[in-house]
Amino acid sequence: MTSKAVNRPTDVKQKEFDVNQKLQLYGIYSAFASGKVPSNKQIDVALNSFLESKPLATPSKKLSTEGQQLVGDLRDVIEKAKVMLLTKNEGNLLQDFIWQTQQIDLSGTSKPGVPVDADTAKQHGNEALEGLRTLGTLMISNGQFRKLLNDATILLRDIAGDAAQNAATRVNPSEDQLSQIDHAAEDNTWHDVPDFSRDNLRQQWNDRKPFGKKDAKEAAGDAAAASHPDGSRDPADAAAIAAADQQQGTSSGVDPQAGAQVGTQNLKDRVDPETQSKTRELRERTQNYMKTKMPRERRDQTIWRLKKMIIEIQGHQDYQRAVETLLRLAEEYTGHSRTIAQSSGGTVKGARTDDVQKAEADLKPMLTDMKTLLERFANSTSMDDLFDSINTIYRDADADPELRGWFKNVDQYVRKCLREQGYIMQDAANDEWNELYDRGNYLLRQKYRNHTDRIVDEFKFFGQQFDEDAQNKAFGLSLQKLFTDLGNDENGKSTFKPHLVKDLTDVILPELFENIRYVPIPRIEASDPTIDAVVENLVIESDNLAPNVFEFGSDNYFRWGRKGIQNKNKNKIMVSVSGVQMDLKDVSYYVKKKQGFPSITDKGVMDVFMGGQGFSFKIEMETADSKDQHHFFKVNKVTVDIKNLDIKLKQSSRRFLFAIAKPLLLRVMRPALQKVIEAQIKEQVHRLDSLTYDIRQEANRAAEEARRNPDPENVQNVYQRYVTAAQKQFLEGRDQAAAKTEDKKVNVAMTQQDSIFKDVKLPGGISTKATEYKDLAAKGDKWESPVFSIGSAKETTNLPKVSAVQRKRHAAAGGVSSATAPGATSTGKSVTTDGGAGFSNQVDQAFDTANGTTKDGQHTTLGSGNPVLTGNA
Repeated sequence: MTSKAVNRPTDVKQKEFDVNQKLQLYGIYSAFASGKVPSNKQIDVALNSFLESKPLATPSKKLSTEGQQLVGDLRDVIEKAKVMLLTKNEGNLLQDFIWQTQQIDLSGTSKPGVPVDADTAKQHGNEALEGLRTLGTLMISNGQFRKLLNDATILLRDIAGDAAQNAATRVNPSEDQLSQIDHAAEDNTWHDVPDFSRDNLRQQWNDRKPFGKKDAKEAAGDAAAASHPDGSRDPADAAAIAAADQQQGTSSGVDPQAGAQVGTQNLKDRVDPETQSKTRELRERTQNYMKTKMPRERRDQTIWRLKKMIIEIQGHQDYQRAVETLLRLAEEYTGHSRTIAQSSGGTVKGARTDDVQKAEADLKPMLTDMKTLLERFANSTSMDDLFDSINTIYRDADADPELRGWFKNVDQYVRKCLREQGYIMQDAANDEWNELYDRGNYLLRQKYRNHTDRIVDEFKFFGQQFDEDAQNKAFGLSLQKLFTDLGNDENGKSTFKPHLVKDLTDVILPELFENIRYVPIPRIEASDPTIDAVVENLVIESDNLAPNVFEFGSDNYFRWGRKGIQNKNKNKIMVSVSGVQMDLKDVSYYVKKKQGFPSITDKGVMDVFMGGQGFSFKIEMETADSKDQHHFFKVNKVTVDIKNLDIKLKQSSRRFLFAIAKPLLLRVMRPALQKVIEAQIKEQVHRLDSLTYDIRQEANRAAEEARRNPDPENVQNVYQRYVTAAQKQFLEGRDQAAAKTEDKKVNVAMTQQDSIFKDVKLPGGISTKATEYKDLAAKGDKWESPVFSIGSAKETTNLPKVSAVQRKRHAAAGGVSSATAPGATSTGKSVTTDGGAGFSNQVDQAFDTANGTTKDGQHTTLGSGNPVLTGNA
């Protein structure tokens, strides 16, 4: 490299723009840290500016065809996300919700049932996390659990093997077919051309489908007639009457269960007997196959092994502490939520205090914002029906001592099973469970069947509305297309695309380094008994700082010997970096020599230039031999070279003196600086070698200790041993370094408030500008801040209008058909869920109400998949 210039000379105008932009990012970080968030308008402008940036608007022609397509996919994802966020978040609801959660004050101890303060909540969160981590560790380290997991894997592999064998049997041709593949067809034989016309394909589909639209419509009419008190065949009439009953508390005789049963039976009757026979045969064959793989004895043995696993885990000393912590936190926060829910609904008896009323006032706008956001993302579907269904169960429990007592008994039973080791193996546990099971069957599947079914139906319907939302669909499809184009070929199969890796290394990363451009460095301060020094206004340029040449070489030697000849291996590596440059303008400095002669105090501005080959170094290393002082690797040679270094003082009280001594100073300083850097590189490599050896020794000591004391509490795997050893060595090294530099201070100050030399004001300081942006971040009302106004693009003018949130007409279980209020109009589609009858049948089948026994002919047992424990009832 013969040129002495830098890759990119300083552009003062561009430098000023980049420094302000980077410092504004620091201001944005400060704003987020203080609870501020950007408004919809600021988000819109920022995203539009990003979309109009050169990498996205006009991607490089050097990119491959698929690389340019991925850029287009990324643009589409950002565009769809922007439209979805700005539309659903109309009115800055999310920002207001975040602000409300940060400002709400629930820490007063005088407030009955009000949650704890933020610090206590954080502590409780850590306790809960530690408890769950302990239980998870006990489970995955338990031998019974691992054996069950291994047995389940073997069973799945057996099933997969049977499936593969059956598939191979169907795919493989017969011997007759194989024997005729070399024979020609009969002479002059012609066949009819298949009819692939649209009408013919439609006719074939109509002939094969179990029932048509007309059949479905007639079945819906029969279901409506069975549920409607006057026999109307219009489903909308039954839904409107049910909605009126729900809102007015009346009973008009609508029977949705009878309607669902009639409609289901109608559709079953319309399926031809042959299809019914094939379906029944397939179901029976599948059930018989699963019974051969999981016979009665194996199922019972699995349940017994699960109970044995729980007993072994309960016997561990950490188990009780973890369970008691989780139960205590669950009970505490359940009480908090119940009290707040009651107070927010106005059901607290007696006079409510000012503190409770203030808590209500703080909570209400926050919860309203979150509810509206969820409803908008769910296709503008109201959650009122869902809340009504949940509140119904609460009212049932408040009004019915039997139901309330059953919930308490279930809670006590679960606590007893968790706390008392061996209880679940006793007959008393089975007897108590069977009694609870039967009472739950009566309460949840008979007395309050409609209410429990309706909760599931409402959750199912509300979840379906997320999928129905057009903007959610568009965003999901754009994201799916991005990942499909990233890792799939034109046939949809997963594939590795090396040209995309080349795009990353040859185009994207180099352009990224170039576009980072100027990066400001915070103010650097150092103080010890001999000198105080401050350097500020350091702005590095990414294209200059990145090396122009990076080289890596490796030489491996391996010898395998026998007959008394020793094995030997040797590895040598070489790392070379050159072309690190700098063109630093207007660097401010302050220096004060406090001891020795002469005593000097100076403050000024200088330029530092290092062009051409600039800073370069070369390291040669190899694996250490047994006779060496080192353990793993040693440094053979380090070469450092500094060329074309020049320093120019622009302001200084010693400017004249420096101009005279500069030639001699640079001539003497450059070789000395090279030697110092070489020594530092060698020392750091040797320290790394010693640190690696100490970590290995510490890990080996831990492994030896584990062999002597094989207590599961103290045993660690190989990764944990090395991580623990590394942490110990790093902490010891940090403490030793702190002890050595006790009388020295090194500070990196981003703002003037962070400085240890607040009286030292340097011209053009980065810290001064950073302070201005930090002050700007704190301005603005509530969550707003002007510092988020980044970018110069225009606002989006064609955003769609968010739909008004409304109750949508849909069928639900429990005698309740949700609909819009009488006289109101609904813009949503009429959606009918099938969750009522399907859920009812599944739960009835689980409880087996016909004979009160399980399918195996025995009474219900713990772990048999009943819906009370799984939460499906």
